[in-house]
Amino acid sequence: MRQIVLILISIFLFFGCTQKQQVIEIKKDEQDIAKTQIPKTDKADEESFSQEVINEVKAIKDEDLDDGVFKLAIIYPSKIVGKYANNTVNTITGYLLFKNEKFKIETFDTIDETPTSIEEKIKEIETKNYSKIIALFTETGYDKMTSFSFDSKTKVYFPLLNKDNLFLTKENFIYGGISYKRQIELLQTMSNNKNVMYFQNNYLGNKLKTIYENSVPSIEIIKEVSGSNNDYKALVDNEKLEEASIMLNTSIIKTSILLSQIRGFQKQPSVILSTQLNYNPLLISLTQAEDRINFIIANSIDKTDEKLEDILDSFDSEIVYDWVNYSSLIGVNLLFNNNKDELIKTKIEGNKVYYEPKLYNATEYGFQKIK
Repeated sequence: MRQIVLILISIFLFFGCTQKQQVIEIKKDEQDIAKTQIPKTDKADEESFSQEVINEVKAIKDEDLDDGVFKLAIIYPSKIVGKYANNTVNTITGYLLFKNEKFKIETFDTIDETPTSIEEKIKEIETKNYSKIIALFTETGYDKMTSFSFDSKTKVYFPLLNKDNLFLTKENFIYGGISYKRQIELLQTMSNNKNVMYFQNNYLGNKLKTIYENSVPSIEIIKEVSGSNNDYKALVDNEKLEEASIMLNTSIIKTSILLSQIRGFQKQPSVILSTQLNYNPLLISLTQAEDRINFIIANSIDKTDEKLEDILDSFDSEIVYDWVNYSSLIGVNLLFNNNKDELIKTKIEGNKVYYEPKLYNATEYGFQKIK
């Protein structure tokens, strides 16, 4: 049995979100989990190893499962959220091993978010009698999901979507996306109202720009940071940056460059602000301490059980800094036992995850909460 368990864990790490579907049943104690080592293979051995573990997975059928098995379907469009999907599967697997219960996970790849591809996989999920679903869709895929009439007992959790950003919601849908609006509003409490904002012309950058413009009554400068070949002198060599409250709605790389350039051109803003977008330890290694003076970041991820974090870390699931993984953790914990053990501090009110953002300074060693 232990050999089968090791094989099944391995398939998740190697093929967590390929287009094949995986079914897993696992029952282990904590000592076994701690002793489990994921076998490493080189590329020459990977193909034969893969076929072996796929055959093991296919051998497990519904009739072989006990009645008490926790069953979960994960549906996602790999062309759009491939990275998130793989991390979500790893997060959920690690969580269920931590809970030491039998479980069955099956993934359903719609490839894209077209109505036909989503409908095909939803029908398959319903045929297989899944009543708990995690759906990694953007607003585009979500619009199609709202057209289906799910059984009232079916619960669908959306890790990427915030309820406040949607026009149509359903009672049996739960929304796990963080609220950038709440983060920006909290960050603005540190502003002196001499507001300057930098953004990037991509999906998230434009989204944050819109939220910022709708939340901040007076903005003196808005500047776009392009994907490449930026004239940083033109971007930061402006007297209006002196004593300003600068909001950086930019990626970690662009933020790091902007922080160094602001200091390089000897500008002295009152404060530099950023959302969850830059709550990442990579920022510390990309910048110098002098660059991060008066730099404040909002974060909505709360602490969890240390043993759980260790197990998730062994599955390459980062929940301390990755909010999508954290949202997926909230989702599986909710669907598993409605957080009866209060393992997760973040609350769910109605059918919306209610994140409580906090402010942090970026120190030499990481991030320190501002008291």
